Amino acid sequence: MLRIAVFLLATSLVSLQGADLAAAQRSYHVAGRAVVDMANTQKVDVAVVEAKVLEMTRHSVALAQAYAAKFPDGKPVIDMTIAQAAILGPDGAVTGLGPMQNLPFSDIEEQWHDLGHFKTNPVGIDLSDEKNEHFTDPLHTIIHPIMTLVAARAYAKEGKPDDLKAMKAEMEEGIEQAEKLVEALNK
Repeated sequence: MLRIAVFLLATSLVSLQGADLAAAQRSYHVAGRAVVDMANTQKVDVAVVEAKVLEMTRHSVALAQAYAAKFPDGKPVIDMTIAQAAILGPDGAVTGLGPMQNLPFSDIEEQWHDLGHFKTNPVGIDLSDEKNEHFTDPLHTIIHPIMTLVAARAYAKEGKPDDLKAMKAEMEEGIEQAEKLVEALNK
């Protein structure tokens, strides 16, 4: 009887975790679609984009931390990315956006999205090795919203159509990465 109770408890905890993951992914998706919709109207409110990006960062950090728990070899890479993208409170909750938000779009793309930072600052795993490529899903789930915010700020300042296109493209990629990440976590 005790074994059955332990099994049922473990099963319910797993399903709650799966539900929490799905809820985080859905919230990320809704916030991301709102940003894409804003880009489509060409009426960019940077304060709204920043609030949506903070919301997505909260979800992406939680998803990435779950990924690091499931695949601990990637934890150093994930932790390094989180440290640049988010400010964490004493309880580990995201309280703000990190220094990455202040980098030029091209620097974020080169150093974080395209993994240049990890080539010059190795963390124990080679992300160019095909067997480690899956670790880019949590990274990109975190990075794409930040890139979207930087593009939104540039568009609001200069009104260049390329910034608007980047805003939309980066957000759509982030939404796709979040979906892939949750699928991998649920396997």
